[in-house]
Amino acid sequence: MLVKKSTRIRKEEIVQAALEVVGRKGVRALTIAAIADSAGMSEANIYRHFSGKDEIFSALADFIGSSVMGNAATIATGNRTSLEKLETIFFSHIKIIAEHPGVPRFIFSEDVLLGHPNVAKTLTLRIGNYIETVSGVIAAGIHGGEFKNGLSPRETALTMLGIIQFTALRQTIGALNCDIDLESKKLWANFMNLIN
Repeated sequence: MLVKKSTRIRKEEIVQAALEVVGRKGVRALTIAAIADSAGMSEANIYRHFSGKDEIFSALADFIGSSVMGNAATIATGNRTSLEKLETIFFSHIKIIAEHPGVPRFIFSEDVLLGHPNVAKTLTLRIGNYIETVSGVIAAGIHGGEFKNGLSPRETALTMLGIIQFTALRQTIGALNCDIDLESKKLWANFMNLIN
């Protein structure tokens, strides 16, 4: 006897399937049929949980917001040193990109940014919160003597995010000549030399 999955689990499966489609083929390939095929379910089942593509786009933005930005906020409130927090935020962000290539493809897509203003607004807000969170960690690290005096917390946070985004972009377009984990370790070591 098959056990019926909850709506929450089905929605998560659909979001993961949508991310998989975006990761392989880009946002323009994101159709209900493609999502259904990736999820191994019927199109009718997709429509049982989402009213259409717009709602799926919003769910993707929410997933990215909570997995990347929400994760950073959780790490920032922990009991570790500022350096440990910053390193954990950096590598957890890289891990999400490595596991879900659809995340950067979705965020960088003009189809999303120009075609779905509400989704773009959600992403912009979450990115702003992320920068604020990382800036707070860096400010605490400067105050505690872990990072160089004279660093600007906000600009340092933006530099770190720029490293992550450019690495993600290079992976997305196939310009990363090595494993993303290896590349990110080298970039992190260099970033540490700049801020310590």
